[in-house]
Amino acid sequence: MFKNKLLLVLGILCVSFSLYSQDLSAIKNIDVASLSDEQIATYWEAIKEKGYTLSQLDQIAKVQGIPASKVAEFKARVNNLQATKATEAKIINDQVAVNLKEEPFGINDEQIVKKDSTTSELFGYDFFNNSKISFTPNLNVAVPDSYQLGPGDELTIDLWGASEITYQVTVTKQGQIKIPGIGFIYVNGLSLNSARPRITANLKKKHSGIGAANSSYAKIYTNITVSKIRTVQVSIIGEIKTPGTYAINSLASMLNAIYAAGGPTKMGSFRKIELVRNNKTIGNLDVYDYLLQGKTNAKLKLQDQDVLLVKPYQNLITVKGAVKRPGIYELNPEETLQDLINYFGGFTPKSYTNLFVLERLIDGKEKAVKEVTLAEAANFKMQAGDKLLVQESLDIFKNKVTVNGEVFRPGNFELTPQMTLKEVIDKADGVTKDAFLQRGLLVRTYDNFTKENIAFSIPEVMNGTTTIALQKDDEILIFNKKELKEARSISVSGAVNKPTSIDFIDKLQIEDVIALAGGLKEGADAKNIYVSRRLNDGSYKTLSKVFTLSSSKNLAINDGEPFYLEPFDEVVVRYAKGYTTQQSVSIAGEVGFPGAYVLQTKDDRISDLIQQAGGLTEFAYPTGATLKRKAGFLTKDLSAFQKLGEENDSLVSQSSEEYTVAIDLVKILQNPKSDIDILLRPGDRIVIPEVMQTVQIVGEVYVPSLVQFQAGKSLKYYISNSGGYTDDAKKRKIAVQYSNGEIQTVKNFLFFKSYPRIKPGTKILVPKKPERKKMSTQEIIGITTGLATLGLLIQSLVN
Repeated sequence: MFKNKLLLVLGILCVSFSLYSQDLSAIKNIDVASLSDEQIATYWEAIKEKGYTLSQLDQIAKVQGIPASKVAEFKARVNNLQATKATEAKIINDQVAVNLKEEPFGINDEQIVKKDSTTSELFGYDFFNNSKISFTPNLNVAVPDSYQLGPGDELTIDLWGASEITYQVTVTKQGQIKIPGIGFIYVNGLSLNSARPRITANLKKKHSGIGAANSSYAKIYTNITVSKIRTVQVSIIGEIKTPGTYAINSLASMLNAIYAAGGPTKMGSFRKIELVRNNKTIGNLDVYDYLLQGKTNAKLKLQDQDVLLVKPYQNLITVKGAVKRPGIYELNPEETLQDLINYFGGFTPKSYTNLFVLERLIDGKEKAVKEVTLAEAANFKMQAGDKLLVQESLDIFKNKVTVNGEVFRPGNFELTPQMTLKEVIDKADGVTKDAFLQRGLLVRTYDNFTKENIAFSIPEVMNGTTTIALQKDDEILIFNKKELKEARSISVSGAVNKPTSIDFIDKLQIEDVIALAGGLKEGADAKNIYVSRRLNDGSYKTLSKVFTLSSSKNLAINDGEPFYLEPFDEVVVRYAKGYTTQQSVSIAGEVGFPGAYVLQTKDDRISDLIQQAGGLTEFAYPTGATLKRKAGFLTKDLSAFQKLGEENDSLVSQSSEEYTVAIDLVKILQNPKSDIDILLRPGDRIVIPEVMQTVQIVGEVYVPSLVQFQAGKSLKYYISNSGGYTDDAKKRKIAVQYSNGEIQTVKNFLFFKSYPRIKPGTKILVPKKPERKKMSTQEIIGITTGLATLGLLIQSLVN
């Protein structure tokens, strides 16, 4: 068995050797399907080494007498092998892309130092403080020809044409790449554009077709690219949020690196970030160039072991007022006010630019105010600590007059020379139909302070009888005639569908206003309508005059003498005597037929409702029965009903709040129609609970709980079963609330206490002692001083 395997291996080696030496002729005697993918790949590489392509295999096979079927099978194996490799490469690239996408660039929100995490007025600070900005170097763009090669870079060298082969080589620590069959080539420090000719010249030693003419069948084309960028170690120190050493892609700029470290702190400089290499400063980064102009210093490329140094700021200037970007700006020592203006984006339309106010620290002791004009800005140098205040222009007009009130186009108008009051009213398209024509006002201002009033008649001004010349800041006011007198109206209330108040109209009759109020309600007494009218007869005794009128229910027009209403009349439509709507009560709980019941008479009582509901069930607990009554009956205002002229239940429905009325249902049922048998009112609700077997203890006990009722047990028994009193319990004020709503308290007489009897469903309430207010030191001193003074006074009186 071992011998057979050895012979098979030797046979495969011989076949492989013969394939290399005999081109395609050896394919005649072997089974292509029996070859492995590695053998197919080895054979295909040998064919490509000799400069052949797949399309040329058919012609070579004819010359060497190889069957076309075998050539086609071999080409199919090669194509399948190339497709498999392409799929694997795509999967690898996709995974690399996912890894690159998932890896965050720069610090996140949690890594930002808390003291620097708030929004700052310092210009540029919040740019680095925002983790939502993506500032990752773009790895998908082609590497520029100016890219400087170094250790760790990976090159892809593609050859195609007469020979197809790809070399993947990496720049070693010694700055060299090694190509199989060629040897080492030194590329460290060369740009990609400079390295290509050197690499190509060495490739010619092995692939002579590279130097062939483009028209030659033996021509080999080359392409040299950077397939993997090296990583460099850069130290970022100084006034930076997260100082340290960072592994950064060599394509990253200084700005990328600063962003990765979180940006400068509030103490750091944004204007002069130094790039130190081999103990020498080789360049500076000005963040303002990027933030304001989008410019970066493309010449400064990061290399391994570079150091970025963020020094403290030099000159901070505060800008406030009417500018586009108020804030705090860092200026270089040689920069002027004009540079600062460029940084904050200029002025708003409301800015007062004739004169700026500047606050400046003098000799480190005091501040001084300096005035600077815009013309001096280019030569005025700023100093550290300066505060520039740009004020807004005053809201003062040189040629404005104003027209307000009853004109068609109120507002401000241009004051032209010799303009008159009539002209400006004409500009406002004249007065409206509601204008009060008898009097208008012109308010004139002198010296921005003193005012004078000039009254005028609008008709006289408009017909030219009166001419008034206008001046700057004149304000004309045209009144509304309705605003100058009380609004005349008529109110309708009572048994109408829509009680309302309407504007007065001449010759309105009773039927008219009732129709405007939606007509009469069912039950309205059309023969009993009251009209209350104001009087002005000089009598202090008579308040108003009341008319009693009648009308037809269908509001038809009659031939009688009309009664015309006057302004401010109040019309009240009464309900017919004895008319009332259905009024209901309800009963719930352990009765035969719980639900709502309509009151039949005003003398209906609790016992009557119990009887209508079929009496109590065998599970009823009458001792715990309660009456729930709406708050409207406890706070009703009879005068309100008289004014509305409606049923009493209208006000009851205004409040949904209920109060519990304690009743003794046992005695009520034993003595129906007695004084304890309470009269029912609309909205009343009777609740009959089922038999109760527990007692509830709440308040200042250690374990507020429900305790099973035990006949004959005292209040102390239930307190004890709830853990006893707490230290804050006020035992003298214990209250007991029975299930019917009745409340009793502990009674104290000398040293004796009388506790309420406990029944099923009882709630025991243990109150808390009030907190004692401790006297402050000042209060104690005050009281002591007062007592001492009082003692001295008494002693002096005695003596």
